[in-house]
Amino acid sequence: MLSGLTAQALKPVLNRQWYNKLDRRGRRLPRYGGMPSAHAAFVVSVATVVGMEAGITSVAFVIAAAMVILVFDEALRMRIFLSQHGLILKELVKLLPEKERRGLPYLESRLGHKPIEVAAGSLIGIAVSLLALLVL
Repeated sequence: MLSGLTAQALKPVLNRQWYNKLDRRGRRLPRYGGMPSAHAAFVVSVATVVGMEAGITSVAFVIAAAMVILVFDEALRMRIFLSQHGLILKELVKLLPEKERRGLPYLESRLGHKPIEVAAGSLIGIAVSLLALLVL
């Protein structure tokens, strides 16, 4: 948990455009994705702790490793498809008359992570986990 929170806390510092456009009530909303990946930090942290405590040949580690693969796949590949859909939807919304566009929410078109963001999150997950294991 600590590794995911650490990665999430670093996002406003490491990302220039951490907030997207204002919502209807005038609030800024955080963007999806960004450096580093908190999801990657969390699952890699779980796999690291399980590997260190139960061993890398344990069933628990295999399950943790499978979760790492699923989360990485979602972060790197699935969200890219959603980003493409967001770009297409934005273009379609531009074709609507101004009156019909007013009530529509802001459409995010940059979803998911770049490989470097997932790698950075993974390193945070490993580092925070090893540090926690040393302290505890």
